[in-house]
Amino acid sequence: MKYTEILNVVEQYIEQFYGAKEDSTLTFHNFAHTLDVVTHAAKMSHHYGLNDRDTFIVVAAAWFHDTGYYTGEPSGHEQRGADMAAGFLRELGVREELIHEIQKCIMATVMPQKPENLLQQIMCDADLFHFGTEQFSERDMLMHEEVERKMGCKIDSGKWRKATICLLESHFFKTGYGRELLEFGKRKNLERLKRKEERGILMKTQSTNI
Repeated sequence: MKYTEILNVVEQYIEQFYGAKEDSTLTFHNFAHTLDVVTHAAKMSHHYGLNDRDTFIVVAAAWFHDTGYYTGEPSGHEQRGADMAAGFLRELGVREELIHEIQKCIMATVMPQKPENLLQQIMCDADLFHFGTEQFSERDMLMHEEVERKMGCKIDSGKWRKATICLLESHFFKTGYGRELLEFGKRKNLERLKRKEERGILMKTQSTNI
């Protein structure tokens, strides 16, 4: 099987898919995020020396993992993305056992993440790679904006910050690569949020005492 050629076809399809389904409410889950996830999935696949078959599984899963956001509500988007991947890849003649592995990688990203093997672990860490980078604050703001647009109402920044703190505290990177490269940065991002939370509590206390 010519994995590289199939991935090129997948890339073209996904790029056209996102281009045709422009959605201004999806400020985070868009083609830019997908491209980031694909890039990180490919880098981690190379780091672990995956063969062509396994690299194909991970990268194909990365391309399709968030397409479900454009075909329905956020809830259940992983299953819809997995179904879309299966339908498209079957048309290309991809073997069912490979399609099954790709679907399982996509479904491993359901929160809380529960990957069962290295390929699924790579997919999970690629999806949440930004947790441990300097781009986290920017991506978090985009996610905040996306949820507000989807809900049609404002979400208090303090409440959002509390939820994000809980998310980072409960999360752990699944691969050794992720832990070594990203855990320190995630802790810094978490500490920054906690400092903002402390300042907010202090300001509320001071205003109450005036």
